[in-house]
Order: sequence, then structure tokens, then C-alpha cells
Amino acid sequence: MKNKMEIHEMLMANQEAIIQKDKQDIPILKIAQEYGVVSTTIYTLLKKWGVRKRDFARYHFKCPKDQKTEKEEKFIAFEKTLSPELLAKRKENTRINNKYIKFYRTVETAHDRFLVQEVLRKSEVGNE
Repeated sequence: MKNKMEIHEMLMANQEAIIQKDKQDIPILKIAQEYGVVSTTIYTLLKKWGVRKRDFARYHFKCPKDQKTEKEEKFIAFEKTLSPELLAKRKENTRINNKYIKFYRTVETAHDRFLVQEVLRKSEVGNE
């Protein structure tokens, strides 16, 4: 893993290339992925280098609607591993919760993960 100074030096060495890609209307997210940094780093550097921002929307690349993101594909693969009974129960619980809950905030903890793993383990043992 590179340290911050190496990354900064690499970006400074490629300043002209980054500015050129920005002028070619390549989304900042794609430029950032190419250099292995987050998009805000590229955006901040372009701002620091005096490159004017014309259209905010073009800097945030989104997948087309017919394409699934990696996170969505992983979730779909995970759902396929669940039993039909568990999926039906989850769907029913979601329907009930959506009826009564208007706003909620979730916080995931290690204890929550442990509980979910235990429930899944017990359901696997029960299915055998």
C-alpha cells in the first residue's frame, strides 16, 4: 500500500494528464479509479489547479439503469442462497414494517452480525 506522500507525488507528476482527461469530459470517478484514489481527491486537485467546473452532474458517473452495480450483484447472489421460506418471511416483515415505520436509522454492530450469523446457522441446521 502506498503512503500519502507517494500518492500525492504521483498525482502531481500526472497533473497535465489529469487536467487533459478532465477537459475531455471523462467523469472524475473514472479518473480517480485509474489513479487509485477517491473522486473527491481528483475534484479537490482540479479545483486547486484552477480548472473551472462547468457541469457538476458530469463528474459523478452512475451506472446505466440496465446495469447492476457490484454491490447489487453481490446482494442478488446472497439472496439466492436463502431459503424460499426465509425470503417470504423477510418480504412479509418488510411489508409490515413499511406500513408503520416512516423514518428509522440503523447502526450495525459486531453483536448484530453475530446474532444474524447465529440465526442463519440455526436455520441451516434446521433445514438438514
